[in-house]
Amino acid sequence: MNTNVLPIAGLPGIARAAHQSVRLFIAVLMLGLGLGLASGSALAQLQNRVATNCTNPNPQEVQPWTVANPLTSSTAIGTILMERRFALTTSFTFGSTPAVIAHELVTGAHWAMGFGPPIGTDGIAPTNIDGIGFKWEALSSDGVARTLRKEIDPLAVEKLDVLFQPNLGVQIGSTIASYKQYLVLTKDPNALAAGEIKVTNVASGLQVKIYSADFLKSVGVSLGSTFQVPTLGPGCHQSISYDSTGLVSIGGGPPPPISNKCDVVANQIIPVDLGSIPIDRFKRLNDTSPPKHFEIALSNCAANAKPTISFRDKATPPNADKTVLRLSAPGGQSLAQGFGIIMTREDGSRERISYGDPGAAKKYEMTLDKAGRTAKLPLSAQYIRTGGDAEVMAGYAGGSAEFTFTFP
Repeated sequence: MNTNVLPIAGLPGIARAAHQSVRLFIAVLMLGLGLGLASGSALAQLQNRVATNCTNPNPQEVQPWTVANPLTSSTAIGTILMERRFALTTSFTFGSTPAVIAHELVTGAHWAMGFGPPIGTDGIAPTNIDGIGFKWEALSSDGVARTLRKEIDPLAVEKLDVLFQPNLGVQIGSTIASYKQYLVLTKDPNALAAGEIKVTNVASGLQVKIYSADFLKSVGVSLGSTFQVPTLGPGCHQSISYDSTGLVSIGGGPPPPISNKCDVVANQIIPVDLGSIPIDRFKRLNDTSPPKHFEIALSNCAANAKPTISFRDKATPPNADKTVLRLSAPGGQSLAQGFGIIMTREDGSRERISYGDPGAAKKYEMTLDKAGRTAKLPLSAQYIRTGGDAEVMAGYAGGSAEFTFTFP
C-alpha cells in the first residue's frame, strides 16, 4: 500500500558520561574474568561422547512468507520476490560411555540426485509457475549463507561438538540449523502467464534431503564442504526428506499469491490549479466551476496487475458529505465559505469520488494498458457551491486529498 498527496488549490553533561563509561568498562572486564573462571571449571567436567538416536521434530520458528521485492514489468530476472526463514532442530542421545576421541554432529543438506529435473548451478528449482523458481539456503553459524545445490553428497551447513556434562546428567542434546527459502523471478515478467501467480510446489520429483551424522572430529568435515554420510558405526546417521509439495509448505500451507504490481513513486504530489473563479458564477446550490482534467498514473505495471486507488480528505474534520472536499487556506488567508471541491471519474462513468479513511474508503479500479504497461485513472476537479445565499463568501479555496494504491 502506498500513500500520496493530491493538493488542489484555488491560488495557487557529556564529560561526566565519558568518565562513568570508564568505570563501567572496568566492571565488565572483571565480570568477564569471573565468567572465564567459571566456564573453565565447567569445561573440566565435559566428556567426549558419541551422538546417537538422532531425530528431527517439526520445524521451529517458521516465519510467514513476506514480499522481498514487488513484481512489476521492470523487475529484473533473478530478483527475489518472496522469502521466509525457519529453523530445524536435530535432537540426539549422548552415548552411554565416554569416547576416547572427540566427535561432532554434522548437519548437511542438498537437492537429492536422481529425483526430478535438473537444477542449475544457481540452485534455483522450477516450480508449478513457469518463470518463478524456488531457492533454499542454509544460514550457517559462521555467518555464511550457503545455497543448496543438486549434488551427489550433502553440503555441511552446521556442526556441533558432542560434549556431555556428567554433573548435569542430561542425556539429550540438540543442534539447530537455520534456513531461508526464496521465490525468484526466472523469466521476463512480461512473459508470465495470465492469471493468479501462486506457487504450490516445485517440479515433480524434486526433493531436498537433510542429514544428521556423527563424525570423528579428526575426519575434518568443514562447513561448506560436501561429505559422504556414514552408514556404519554407533553414531547417528539419519535423514529427513521434503518432496515437491512439502518443500513450500513447511510449517503450514504454500506461500500466498505473488502480487502483480506497478512502480509507485512514494510521496507523490499532483498539483491541480482550479484557478480564480468569480463568485457570481455560482448562482444556485450545486453550481460548479469548469472542470480541470488530470490523471493519476502508474508505470511499469505487471501484465496481471489490478491496482485500485482510494482517497481521503486531509481536512480535519473532513466534510460530512463524503463526496465533497472541505476547503482549507494557508495562515493569514481568508477562507471561502459555502463551497467545496469535487472530483469526478472521467473514464465514462462520471462517478463522483468518495473519500474515507484508508481501509474503509471506496476503492476505484485503475485502467490497465497492457501494451504500455501503465495504469491510469482519469479525473476532473471542480468547485461546487454547497451553501445558501447567506453563507456564500469569497476567499481562498484550497483542498487536499490523500490517495492510496492497493494491489490485490
